Amino acid sequence: MQLFMRGRQMTWGIYPAVLAAMLVLHPLVVPAAEEQGLEAVSQFSKITKIIQQQKEIAIHHAGEALDKPFIHPLCTPDRRCITYDAPADHLHHRALCVGWPDVSGTDFWAEVNSPPGKRGRMVPKSVETRKLENGAVELREKDAWLTEQETELVQSEQVWTFWPPEGNLQLVDLDLRLTALEPEVIFGSDPNTPREYHGLTLRAGPFAEPRYFNSEGIEGGQNCKGRPAKWCALAGTQAGGPVLAAILDHPSNSSHPTRFYVQDQGMQFISSSPNYGKAKILKQGETWRLRYRVAAAGKPLEGRSWDLNELWNQWVKADKGE
Repeated sequence: MQLFMRGRQMTWGIYPAVLAAMLVLHPLVVPAAEEQGLEAVSQFSKITKIIQQQKEIAIHHAGEALDKPFIHPLCTPDRRCITYDAPADHLHHRALCVGWPDVSGTDFWAEVNSPPGKRGRMVPKSVETRKLENGAVELREKDAWLTEQETELVQSEQVWTFWPPEGNLQLVDLDLRLTALEPEVIFGSDPNTPREYHGLTLRAGPFAEPRYFNSEGIEGGQNCKGRPAKWCALAGTQAGGPVLAAILDHPSNSSHPTRFYVQDQGMQFISSSPNYGKAKILKQGETWRLRYRVAAAGKPLEGRSWDLNELWNQWVKADKGE
């Protein structure tokens, strides 16, 4: 799997005149998978570190003491952290995670800030890891979505695949399956109080000079909010260097192209929002499958930029075996 870079999608402050001169760029040179394969190290049974050459790429957190599992930090190969866990303004923003504020009236998002009697928890039944032949690490978690009254509404399976870094790019895939256990389970059940920050969510940064943009060429957080796109990204600087975080939406998703929820006022936040503006109803035994790719990128090669459209195309082609 190779990522091509073109001077089109992300400029990192390079002027358009310079970008216009970038006509042909070469693929990244990627070391063999066996030379930079990842390892999974479990600690205290519910904390799993993803490591490459003694450096932490990501940490997965789970356990009954948490309301929902999450990943933090998620780092670029040049050691920028794209995630922000439990910031003072919203303690329930758990970096990179799955969450829903309204599932048949139960809140699987706001944690201690949930309405009285409506606080839901995602309780892990199992967390397993395995190393793949290509050097990637797969983490498979099964959770029970419990109401405050201990009713199990949903059974979920989150399969996270952490790929070996490519140059200064770290990729993580999520294959999410949500299965209804009650006669009817409604994601987004209150039409009078729609809360569109749901699905795969990313509380990012903090980045200086943040810039939001999507696959449709739209710029600005409020402009990207609610707009359908193949991907949505946030870029900026951190610790003096450029950094990029993006969520890519798979074309097999029923909501594709998804209407991303973006918040750029007082925070840096993107969510996939697969039932944006419309409730998703599952009958007992039905499974809703959703797939995403998360990109965490640091500084590209000199004079070049990350092409997220090409990255999305490569993901889809590889999935089809092309």
